[in-house]
Amino acid sequence: MRGGALIVGLLAAALACAGAARAATEPRERNQAPVLFSADEVQYDQDLGLTVAKGHVELDQGDQILLADTVTYMQRTDTVTASGNTVLLQPTGDIVFGNFLELHDDMHDGFIKDIRLLLSDGSRLAGNTARRVGGVRTEIRRAVYSPCELCQDDPRQPPVWQIKAEEVVHDKETQLIEYHNAIMEIDGVPVLYSPYFSHPDPSVKRASGFLPPVFGSGATLGFHATIPYYWAIAPDKDATFRPMLTTTAGVVLGGQYRERFANGLMVNDGSIEVGGHSETASASNFGPPAGSVRGHFFGTGEWDLTNTWRAGYDVQRESDQTYMLRYHFPTPGNYLTSHLYAENFGPNSYGNVSTYIYQSLNPVYGDSVEPMALPVARYDWTGDPDRFGGRLHLGGSALDLLHQTGPQVRRVSTSGDWRLPFNGAIGDRFTFIASMRTDAYYSDHVALTPNFTPVTNAYGTTIDLPNNRGTTSEWAGRAFPQAALQWRYPWVRVDGASSALIEPVAALVAGPKGENPARIPNEDSQGFEFDEMSLFVPNRLPGYDRVDSGQRVDYGMHGEINSKSWGTWETLVGQSYRAEKSTVFQPGSGLEDRLSDIVGRVQFAPGPLLDFAYRFRLAKGDFAVRRQEVGTHFGPESLRASVTFISIAPIPGPNTVPTANQIGVSLNAQLTRYWSVALNDTRFIGGGGATINSGIAATYRDDCFALVTSVVQSGIRVGDVRPGVSVLVTLIFKNLGEIGERVLSESGT
Repeated sequence: MRGGALIVGLLAAALACAGAARAATEPRERNQAPVLFSADEVQYDQDLGLTVAKGHVELDQGDQILLADTVTYMQRTDTVTASGNTVLLQPTGDIVFGNFLELHDDMHDGFIKDIRLLLSDGSRLAGNTARRVGGVRTEIRRAVYSPCELCQDDPRQPPVWQIKAEEVVHDKETQLIEYHNAIMEIDGVPVLYSPYFSHPDPSVKRASGFLPPVFGSGATLGFHATIPYYWAIAPDKDATFRPMLTTTAGVVLGGQYRERFANGLMVNDGSIEVGGHSETASASNFGPPAGSVRGHFFGTGEWDLTNTWRAGYDVQRESDQTYMLRYHFPTPGNYLTSHLYAENFGPNSYGNVSTYIYQSLNPVYGDSVEPMALPVARYDWTGDPDRFGGRLHLGGSALDLLHQTGPQVRRVSTSGDWRLPFNGAIGDRFTFIASMRTDAYYSDHVALTPNFTPVTNAYGTTIDLPNNRGTTSEWAGRAFPQAALQWRYPWVRVDGASSALIEPVAALVAGPKGENPARIPNEDSQGFEFDEMSLFVPNRLPGYDRVDSGQRVDYGMHGEINSKSWGTWETLVGQSYRAEKSTVFQPGSGLEDRLSDIVGRVQFAPGPLLDFAYRFRLAKGDFAVRRQEVGTHFGPESLRASVTFISIAPIPGPNTVPTANQIGVSLNAQLTRYWSVALNDTRFIGGGGATINSGIAATYRDDCFALVTSVVQSGIRVGDVRPGVSVLVTLIFKNLGEIGERVLSESGT
């Protein structure tokens, strides 16, 4: 059945109805799509084969809808023309407006005069004339494109930015919008000409093509440019190539590969230096040898093997400690962690088998002192509450720990604890904890305690020099039972819309003494510092190698206020007392003496304009500040400021740690609807006040355009990375992406 006969049949049937007419027919053989038609008035000339519909005409066929004041169908030429408030709705969400439309072949081909195209994302295309081909390709002459909203006060003003072109082709099959002889205008001023360029259709989530380049200049890399290319390989995988060209540091080939599977995902990112110069780095104690291969690899992957088993990896490695800083790759912290794991999730249990390899980014230490867990396994099970209300927890772990230079430790541990919460007679609350842990160790290459031999030097002074006695293998084990009784006595007052809480807290912890034999190397219980978070924890030491043995009592006071008028206030202060004199805690930790330092925190937020937090550790005798941290945010959302301060007193001992004071300030101001400014500065206090990093950024952002300009100063000096100043300018155009970034990077000497 031809399209003409179909529409004629519809219009003939419509003549039998008064006023608005609507009908439907059998689908066409070509597209099997039904047709709906309605109009206020229909005229039909059988001799000429001409049908004219007038007044609120709506023609629905397949996945398209045509609206117009007048629609004319010429049967002999199979042509539909529409005029007056003409609108063509397409299944993609795009809407075509025009003064006059002439369409053929189910409205898939035709001609449009004075076209205006509203794309699915709100972007607009307009032109003098357009040709429609196959329902998927629209060719527009003398066109203008912009995703920006027009000024409501004066729509005649040019948008923030627009592209004028001799011809624009919008192709739904290739999902591209192509421009020929195009000029970009910003606020009506021409700024860029291109004979040809293209960008993906707004409906496209991913499309292959070049990404915005990155340019820079500095003493470390010289002039450098990165020109990324994105490759959309398939719906479930893609790749990004990021070659970096430098004038003084060779070429860096970088890239990322991502793939999603039915049961998991994988993301791998890496780079390699080609033709670089490592002489500067090799002059330091922690730089790479001259001519060595430099690069990095970061990768993550995770797969669901069954309903209860999952496996994955998280790899972080670089060739040396300064490579990623040198080439502006982001680093996660002071060390890199590579992790391979398999884990099991049970109804009341969790199991994990992992391997860990660490890489230090601290210039003081090398990789040889970093441990490698090959492997470590852990299993935990928690039972349901018993008839007394208590809950049993059982756990076990196994570890094989290696060093490039140092001991090899093998450990098997089991643990179990039973917790019982119950109420006291006067409204107080108790929690009883009974635990038992066993550890068995076998260690190879354990350094023997050195002997000291008196030696007289050339000046006649006698000194004791350590005599290396070599290493040995050791067996060690322990069984460590521990019991704790925690007590809280909350006093609560509720008065209308406010409430107050005063709660004394105490804990009695008991265990055997001397459960830390010297034959057990201390690998995972180092770096502990006492604070209010660890005050009431039975075993305060991290890891397995050291336990918090002996008897002690912890005590403190906790208080809260919640009020609509006064906001939220919360405080905690406390101390700990140990029965025995000996301790495994290091000087400066706050627990090296029987009576501990005083720890606590104060937090309050009297309203939405201010929140404040203060954490502290005070010396037990003279209340001298050993450590304090201050953080506050204040001001409305349009002018928000923050201040952070950290102060650490010197830690005595063989390797004295000096005083460290660091302050950071930031300010975010929304100046107008579109303009905002952000400032930040982090620096050491004292000793010249060295800058860690600081910067200022000005941002303009509206519905279709963003401009970010920032000046960043870095005070980091390590290896071949030197302090410097970077100027970054980023232009973000909606649907086009970023076309600029780092424009200047100058390093100091």
